[in-house]
Amino acid sequence: MKEKEGDNIELIVITLILLVALTFSPLGLGGGVLFVPILHYIDGWPLIEAIIGSLSMVWMVALGSSFAHSKGGYSDSKVVRAGRITAVPMAFVGTLLAWIAFEYISDIIIKIFAAAILVYVIERNLRPSDTITGSTDDLTTYSKVAGLGGLAAGLLGIGGGSIFVTINRRLAGLDTKTAAGTSYLIGAAVVPMALISHIVLDQTLPAVIQTTGVGLAITLPLLAFASAFIGAKFAIKYLPEKIIRAVFIVAVSISLSRYLWDIIGVVI
Repeated sequence: MKEKEGDNIELIVITLILLVALTFSPLGLGGGVLFVPILHYIDGWPLIEAIIGSLSMVWMVALGSSFAHSKGGYSDSKVVRAGRITAVPMAFVGTLLAWIAFEYISDIIIKIFAAAILVYVIERNLRPSDTITGSTDDLTTYSKVAGLGGLAAGLLGIGGGSIFVTINRRLAGLDTKTAAGTSYLIGAAVVPMALISHIVLDQTLPAVIQTTGVGLAITLPLLAFASAFIGAKFAIKYLPEKIIRAVFIVAVSISLSRYLWDIIGVVI
């Protein structure tokens, strides 16, 4: 019976991961804000292993979605360069901080940081669209803030898309679809840095592969890539901007609620 329950949970987790890849692909999000909770809370992975598993999925979503967005002309190369220059090195810094937290403090520190990031993202995206005054003329401030996305990628196991999409809109003045495509192109460079850094520092990759099995460790990221490409290609053509933005806010809010639940549990 337990073995059957385990198989059912694994099937649910795989389904959820692919659905996240499919639905998040037009949003500029890699899905890490939900991949980590799915692996950690539903499948019972230790948080550090969930971060590595999440980064693997996020990278595939970023690649698949960036192909679809770039093909449709929804990206800004100037903003991509400005974002990568700080976000990529900060991904290593975030990974180092995560390692220190796991080794010497507590994973609740990471959850508090995650909650703070998500509160910022929700607040910024709920502001009226007429408050968007940014442009691509001067990206100095943008480049500095983009480092926060890289930091979040290494620390939280996300692609930083929740931050990149927000600043793409607010600081660079990009429309929703271009903000999403640009976010994925930044994430496609940031996530490998975070993933490799975690593998080297945490040395938990063997445990992850043992949990998933070699076959699933290879096929699931490929399926996530395909789901993200299909989802982004469909959404670019058919989904209006308001729906994309609403789904984005709801998804981030769900993740925030789960992190707050854990934080409150520790405090009380």
